Amino acid sequence: MSIRRTALALALALTPATAVAQTPAPPEPIPTAGPSTSAGTTGLAVRPGLEVFGQYALRLVDGSAGDAAWFHAFELPRAHASIGAGYGPAQGRFVLEAVRSAAEGALLGVAGDSLVLRVREAWAGAAITRWIELRAGVVPTLTIPEIEGTWRLRAVAPTPLEVTGLGAPADLGVTVRARLPADVGWVAVGAYNGEGYTNRELNRGKSLEAAFAAHLPRGALRPLTLFGSYVLGSSGTGLSRADRLTGALLWQGDRVRAGVSVTRGWGVDDDGARGALLVEGFARIEPVARFIVGLRATWWQRDDRVDDDQVLTLLGSVGWRLFEQLELHVAASRQTASARTLGALPGIENTELRAVTRVVF
Repeated sequence: MSIRRTALALALALTPATAVAQTPAPPEPIPTAGPSTSAGTTGLAVRPGLEVFGQYALRLVDGSAGDAAWFHAFELPRAHASIGAGYGPAQGRFVLEAVRSAAEGALLGVAGDSLVLRVREAWAGAAITRWIELRAGVVPTLTIPEIEGTWRLRAVAPTPLEVTGLGAPADLGVTVRARLPADVGWVAVGAYNGEGYTNRELNRGKSLEAAFAAHLPRGALRPLTLFGSYVLGSSGTGLSRADRLTGALLWQGDRVRAGVSVTRGWGVDDDGARGALLVEGFARIEPVARFIVGLRATWWQRDDRVDDDQVLTLLGSVGWRLFEQLELHVAASRQTASARTLGALPGIENTELRAVTRVVF
């Protein structure tokens, strides 16, 4: 018991005080890959939630002369307060997200770069039939939640699709999802503004996304899931092309969750002629109860018009689920880049060590 008390004290110390201010309304739980249709539910059900990630990070940045600069800080990667509700086939969810008022590298933000709140999700939905679900508002998109929900280590790091800007986890729009017969997966389509939930719409074009996930109805290979999606999109005031094709082979088991995904992008950073390729492999293994090992490797071709423009990122973590509501993780990552990338993004080569806590209710 003393070990648990010590770990709990460490978790509270690592969780920044600002996260406590997110009081009554809770967060986005770990996404669970697959549909969440709840037709047949009777009576009003209200589900508040809270999810907070607090971490201490030590970052060693490689210098051009072979030296290394270092920086360390307490950080708040996520603070989500949410409330979800359902009544019969009707559903809804509202999520508030705490975020820094200025981006990394900015010297000054609103109120001295303090935390501000923005809407992460705000949607109304309905299970139209037992098989089909409709959502409208600020809705989760279809690709990132499936991959992130497979890895289930968002506390350790966001998905490479989100980090590289090739995708957004939510957007303003509408989604329709249908479960396949015999519980072998789902198919879905979505229409969005296309700028992600963090930005306002900048053009008249809208983004369309189609996705599917399929697996065997039963047997030892049921966790093996084939996932695919395509986004026909636009971005920026110039209505630049922003299309994405993603394919993934996922293993969605209980103790082992893993996958390999490939995303091809046409149009990046409001440049319709620029292409990108993102490849990732990841695993989440729980060899014994409550002990979690995470691994991920990412290769990113930033511009397919240039041969020497790649970034390689390796990440490993070990974690302990102290209670169902509390996890502790220690993570290490190494990021290297090609010569041309180093010229465009000085300081991108770095080594990072982090101690992370996750609390969810």
